[in-house]
Amino acid sequence: MLLRKKQESVTKDFERFLKDYNCTHTAKKDEDGTNIINFDFQAGHFIATIRKQDDCVEVTFPVIASAPMTQLDLVRSKCNERNNANILFKYTYSIDDEANEVNVHLSFFNNQVKPEIMAHQLKAAFHFQREWQRDFDEAAATIKDYDSADLESEIYKHHREMFMLRRLEMQHQMGNSLAHTWSGTEALTLWKMLTTVAPIGVVDMLFMTVNTVSGQQRITDEQAIRDFDLRRALVEGEGHEARLTRDYATLDLHYKHLLEEKPMMTSIAITAEGEDDHSIYSRVTITHVPRNASRMNSMSNEERQPHSVSVLIALDRNDDKKRQQEFNYMWTDALLKIKNGEQESLTEDQVMLGQVHTADVAYNLYWGQQMFNSERYYEAILHFENVFNSYRAQFFEMNAEHKRTFMETAYKLGFCYNELGLPKLAFYYLDLMATDGNIRHTMELINAMANSKDLRLFSYTEGIFDEVKRNFPDIEEMPDNIRSFLNFVRRRRGYAYIDFNQLDEAEKIFTKMLDEEENADYAINELAHIRKLRLERGELPTQTDENGKPDTEPPF
Repeated sequence: MLLRKKQESVTKDFERFLKDYNCTHTAKKDEDGTNIINFDFQAGHFIATIRKQDDCVEVTFPVIASAPMTQLDLVRSKCNERNNANILFKYTYSIDDEANEVNVHLSFFNNQVKPEIMAHQLKAAFHFQREWQRDFDEAAATIKDYDSADLESEIYKHHREMFMLRRLEMQHQMGNSLAHTWSGTEALTLWKMLTTVAPIGVVDMLFMTVNTVSGQQRITDEQAIRDFDLRRALVEGEGHEARLTRDYATLDLHYKHLLEEKPMMTSIAITAEGEDDHSIYSRVTITHVPRNASRMNSMSNEERQPHSVSVLIALDRNDDKKRQQEFNYMWTDALLKIKNGEQESLTEDQVMLGQVHTADVAYNLYWGQQMFNSERYYEAILHFENVFNSYRAQFFEMNAEHKRTFMETAYKLGFCYNELGLPKLAFYYLDLMATDGNIRHTMELINAMANSKDLRLFSYTEGIFDEVKRNFPDIEEMPDNIRSFLNFVRRRRGYAYIDFNQLDEAEKIFTKMLDEEENADYAINELAHIRKLRLERGELPTQTDENGKPDTEPPF
């Protein structure tokens, strides 16, 4: 951590900024020793507060916007939304009784009062002021004819998603096997499964053998191999007449990469997992047989390592017509309630649907969200990709609300691919929002980088540490949501150090966490894993001080 500065030093640095940028200002000192400096920067008025014995300056943009008292609920909702998404700037509001208005304020902390950094943050404040006004005006126009202005439903699943984000911090000792539930009524083809959770690249299909208790079947037609329906491997019949007829099936797929001579094999085992009134379940376990070593494919190549993934799939007994009917009812009901000013009676899903006026986009958004909420990530991807592609084609013509839906769809696509063990595909979507300041988006991007052993993780998290230090120099005064986010970043960074065989660095991070209640359990497991790795490699333990702790402190 940075050493605490004396108030005189912070004041002196701030006065240098005012001089370098020719800011007109007035200063006074309160009875308690607090320095209050009113200053102008690029036609904007700001207030800087440097409290006695403090080591940072708090800068406030006193009024970035005003709204009539009738829009208090909307102001409150938007402040909550932005404070939830932005870790650096704080939005607050106050009521001006005389003018019967609500004033919105923007503030930030800075303990390194370097002129160029301060100027950058003040310019950012102007940006957020313009963004607030544009976003607020569009929201106000949307709800001006209705009784309710409660937009906090946009983050109604925030706490659940934060839990799901942290759950992706899979501990090393859990291994690499993944298990997920997929369901539906449409065909789940072998090729669709392979391109989603167990990619084999561009190949020529040679043949596939299907082994069941009924005997063996050999399929040589390439399209028939690709279209093999995994949901139907053990099931016969349709709808409520569908039933399990076999306990297992094994598929041996033989194929050849286009630029290689030797054929490859992938083994797929399908086993019955029971049924209920709604669905029939089976488990699919896919194993890629490791490739032979060669000069082009060394022992350290990932393709020389065994890869296996296990997923639980289901065949729904309800047909697609009922799914369409459910969507039609929910969407029509949502639009009617909005038209009649009955927003308070909307369900969470209907709040989302009410913003969409294109039937196919609304259908895919609704069912994508249903699959996402049920952790049926494969099906969620199929729906969300349709929404993403449709919105992407219209991006530059969309309003702020639709752009927000587009970004949330990209985030959820990245989240789904992470859950399916495909972090490189997740990165494609999550990188779109790498700098938007949204904590959930940042966490999932870090998950993708950590899970794919992306070297950019270290510089990216180092930048987060530096930014948090500048804005929250005193850890004791750090808001709980920032502290929780920072702990997440530290754990993922330590996890990545282990993956890159930097055990000393990882041990420093997790040893320090032993004294932290919120991190202790996670640290104990990771330290045990590090010790196991050291024993397997015959390494000596890292050098420690007289208290048994590493002799170098991590960034946090």
